[in-house]
Amino acid sequence: MHQQHIKYLIALDLDGTSVSYSPRLAMDNDLMHYLAAVQNMGIVWVMNSDRYTDTMADIASLLPGEQKPLALLSCQRFIHLRQDDDAYLPVQEWNAEQIKCHRLLWNKISPFFPQWRLEVESQFAILDSAVNDLVFAYRVTPDQTPALRRLIHQFITDWPDAQISGNNDWTFILHASFSKAKILKKCAQLLGVALNHVIAIGDGMNDITMLDGSVTNYVGCPANASPDVLRTVRNAGGIVSVEHEAAGTIEIIKKFLDKLL
Repeated sequence: MHQQHIKYLIALDLDGTSVSYSPRLAMDNDLMHYLAAVQNMGIVWVMNSDRYTDTMADIASLLPGEQKPLALLSCQRFIHLRQDDDAYLPVQEWNAEQIKCHRLLWNKISPFFPQWRLEVESQFAILDSAVNDLVFAYRVTPDQTPALRRLIHQFITDWPDAQISGNNDWTFILHASFSKAKILKKCAQLLGVALNHVIAIGDGMNDITMLDGSVTNYVGCPANASPDVLRTVRNAGGIVSVEHEAAGTIEIIKKFLDKLL
């Protein structure tokens, strides 16, 4: 793993927070140039997203070495640390424990997936879905998302070790022990960074656990964040940017670093 003095660790959500989509999914150029410019002050960053690890590694592979994240935190459960050759290797013991938790839950609830799929797909206009050995996830229009989440919540009421999560587009089922807060805390521990030196930025429901003040006081969200996230960040004394998406993320980081450095 890269050995360097870390003064502050920045955890960034991807979608709606720090990526662009055209001509392909990639980190925002202006954001990456800014983070590269401050890294000589001991500022490093990690991805903290519900995207698959392989997708996150592909996004990281597009970046020059000085812009690459120090770790990939994926699916609210897995941690992969950047090595000296820029490969990302799993934290084996930690990741294996998360796999075990997931499998125990999936063994109990996956027999119900066909029934649940029929109910969801008969009641909603589905924009996208993924139901497999890793996820039970659906994307519907924003006006239908609250009703979809209420229905899926009914599905899992008999399993206290299951929870609903999601971003501004997707709704999915996870093990109740998984969260962006939990993996961010573990990552900070592995990197030797105190939690009061962590900055966390996100925009969706799945980001709330790392934005509610329980991990760090330095929390923020771009102006496009969901109402629940806006409320959470304000209640935690964090920063809600004027700008949207990556421009808002740059605004938040600059304001925090102006205070902290």
